Amino acid sequence: MASSRLFRTASPWVLAACAAGVAHAATAPAPTSNPGAGAPFKVVSYSDTFDLAANGTYTRTVHKIIEPLTKNGVQSDGQIQEVVATAMEHFHLVSAKTIAPDGKVYAVTKKDVHTQTAPSAVDAPTFSDAKIVSIEFPHVERGSKLDITYTMHRFQPYFPNEFSGIDAVPPDQLTGHEQVQVRAPASLKLFTSVRGGYRMTRTVDGKTQVITATLIDPPYHAVPGDAVSAGQFEPMFVATTFPDWPALGDAYWARAKAKTKVTPDVKKLADEIAGTKTGRAAMDALYDWTTTRIRWVGIEPGLSGWIPASAGHTLTRRYGDCKASETLLVALLKAKGIHAVPALIDGGSADYQLTHRVNLGIIDHVIVYVPKYHLFLDPTSGFATPGELPAGDVDKPVILASDHSTVSRTPSGPASYVQDTVETIGAKGGLHGHGTIHATGYTDWMMRDLLDQLPKADDGHVVKQVLSGEGLVGSGQFSAPHPDDLAQPFKVTDQWQAPGYYNAGHIVVLRVHKGFGFTTVGHYLASNATPSKRYPVKREIGTMHFMTSLTLPDGYKVLATPESGTVTTSAGRFVQTATMKGHTLHLDQTLSLDRVWYPVKDRTALEALFTKAYRLDRQQVVLEREGAKHQA
Repeated sequence: MASSRLFRTASPWVLAACAAGVAHAATAPAPTSNPGAGAPFKVVSYSDTFDLAANGTYTRTVHKIIEPLTKNGVQSDGQIQEVVATAMEHFHLVSAKTIAPDGKVYAVTKKDVHTQTAPSAVDAPTFSDAKIVSIEFPHVERGSKLDITYTMHRFQPYFPNEFSGIDAVPPDQLTGHEQVQVRAPASLKLFTSVRGGYRMTRTVDGKTQVITATLIDPPYHAVPGDAVSAGQFEPMFVATTFPDWPALGDAYWARAKAKTKVTPDVKKLADEIAGTKTGRAAMDALYDWTTTRIRWVGIEPGLSGWIPASAGHTLTRRYGDCKASETLLVALLKAKGIHAVPALIDGGSADYQLTHRVNLGIIDHVIVYVPKYHLFLDPTSGFATPGELPAGDVDKPVILASDHSTVSRTPSGPASYVQDTVETIGAKGGLHGHGTIHATGYTDWMMRDLLDQLPKADDGHVVKQVLSGEGLVGSGQFSAPHPDDLAQPFKVTDQWQAPGYYNAGHIVVLRVHKGFGFTTVGHYLASNATPSKRYPVKREIGTMHFMTSLTLPDGYKVLATPESGTVTTSAGRFVQTATMKGHTLHLDQTLSLDRVWYPVKDRTALEALFTKAYRLDRQQVVLEREGAKHQA
């Protein structure tokens, strides 16, 4: 699905970083009296004027001045790139120049302008005609002004007689003056909205209406990595001919409906895949075949971004983008008498709310909805089992496209991660254990996707790295079924050992290590304990359940163990139960979150839950050697 943004545009898993031997750290910027300190560049001014026709075609005239502020800014912004969908628009450079700090002007020449095929167009020329125009500015240094004017003529709209565009300024982009103007026939009904400091005016002069949105010196802030998409809160101006989101669904379906035709080849394949299966079993089989047999290829902006390939076309080539896989699956289901519809969604970022007005830039993905079973299916997910969704699809608004489209929402779960570990501390201070891990929902998808990326020969290295993340020097192995066998439950088994876990002494203090795992509750709690004060945040986990049995060494008396406790806030719940049976400590921990994203008003409850739960998790085991006092 193509993004049509016309202007500018904390995972819980520790295994991925451990496997690569990479540690990630995020440091908040130090307070400063200069609100723009640290910004690599500043958009000094940006002007974008649309001359819009009633049929949805237009010509944009863009003039912007950018000032690099740091060495990195000089490196990254000494050139400007524009993606051009050549089948529907023309790019023309009017002028470009570098104004040096001393006022000297260096013009951009023809040899400084390069056009090349976009990477995705190279990978999928059947679908994409995208080109990248790069304008290289000469003599760029800190304090230079990069001044450029260009036009973009859109001679073919995404949808006939329709228009939708936005102007948005991310909080982490230092901006001075921003103005967008839309000139259109007075008879053309345009729906608009502004937020975050934009001021909008609308005037009519004869047969022309002029809508102007202006933003001056918006606040500059760093956006934390766990924040939802900036599209939910950044300053934004929207102008569109679509009255509402269902109207976009209707427009998409007007083009997509014919593509779901059940050809003889589609019918034959559906019968072969389903065999004697009917109903839900047939649906599962058709979904499994589509998600494992159709290769996904990405698409850049262009007409192909909103017009799917036909089911027959995709069946012949066995590859396509999300729309191609969706259309084929809808046709296969239709061939077996199962009604399904496309569901337009934001699958590429963390947009959990739709904008007030239709913003095509939010919609970048299409999945399938089967009303009879109330199930959403993502045939391009690769590793999501039938009825489950990848993390990027959960708890998202969707437009169910049909002759009478509606707006719905994907489920937020259930999703769980369950780890059961049995450990023993040996007489010489070593720790060894074995365990099992399984998951449901998008956490199951994450596990499958992650393990498919790890070469089997690296299993031992992965275990070593994961143990080191828990402060253990050790080794081991793990095993799991093939990740893309979606018909079978995905269960990981492991065994490992860590010599030198503790040094014998009169008093021994130990933490209850969880051994091998994809994540740990302590790591997850610590890394997410301080949600942003300014922005909504996402927390992709659902339920995390750790069951750990630790057999303590002989010859020691237990002085202290972790306490049992429950932490409950409006954000979720954490339960820890610790019991001793003989020389074995049984520690059961469950963290439950009932949402994927949390607005700012929930910050206090979220912080309290994670902080208090972390304190419980960090409690230790204290042992005293039997007879130690008498010997002393």
